[in-house]
Amino acid sequence: MKTLFTAIGSLAMPAADFGVVETLENAALLVENGRVVWLGKATDAPQCDEVIDLAGKAVVPGFVDSHAHLIFD
Repeated sequence: MKTLFTAIGSLAMPAADFGVVETLENAALLVENGRVVWLGKATDAPQCDEVIDLAGKAVVPGFVDSHAHLIFD
């Protein structure tokens, strides 16, 4: 199943230079079988089985919050 997340106000993604994050506005993100398979401008988005409108929200695919305090374990 292909799910398109569209109307993303701000999409953070890796830039061509290592360690640099690029922000794309008015973006879309395509997920197929639990994996991101496409991202780009919403106007260039492919056809999908399901479309979810994110109403201008920010999206950071693959972000992992590794901030932890082991003392609380």
